[in-house]
Amino acid sequence: MTFQTLAFRRARPRVASPARDNSVALILLVMMSLVFAPVIGMHLVAAFAPASLPSTLMTRSAGTALPPG
Repeated sequence: MTFQTLAFRRARPRVASPARDNSVALILLVMMSLVFAPVIGMHLVAAFAPASLPSTLMTRSAGTALPPG
């Protein structure tokens, strides 16, 4: 076979199996949850946590106290 005959050959149409579709959907779900779960969690903490919570969290993680304000 030459390049011309290879270049113009048509691939057989393949139908994706339902198991493959489910795997792709599962991968997309996991990837999206890894991206959006922390963002939604931060918004929920910011909306419903007491006002003093961010400063106490930063004090524990940074090791130094934040100035008020």
